[in-house]
Amino acid sequence: MALMDFTVRTEPDPPRVTVQADALSDTNLTLKVVHLDLSAIRLLPTNEGALAAWLPATGLANLATSALRRSFENRTFEVPLGQLLGASFPAGDTEVRVRLDRPELGSHQGMLMISGTASVS
Repeated sequence: MALMDFTVRTEPDPPRVTVQADALSDTNLTLKVVHLDLSAIRLLPTNEGALAAWLPATGLANLATSALRRSFENRTFEVPLGQLLGASFPAGDTEVRVRLDRPELGSHQGMLMISGTASVS
């Protein structure tokens, strides 16, 4: 057991993250963190050493809450797609490949929409 041991809780648990699809390429989806719903980080002491340091640790946890929100909100992250957007299927003795070229992000009735030009080979 550690000299000081805490259990960490967040409010809400787990924190909720709102992201926005920002850009799309053949290989990556760029997401922007629009909002991080994190109102509090609570450190609960689980041993005597932690109980002695509980007040300063609580102050640091309060500072960490707003620092984490500032650190993540409005930040973008690249999500690798792992493969090109497309599909393939057999047609008789031939494999047909359909690929989305120049993908673009949009929305339709509140839903994410990906459009572009299809290439068939």
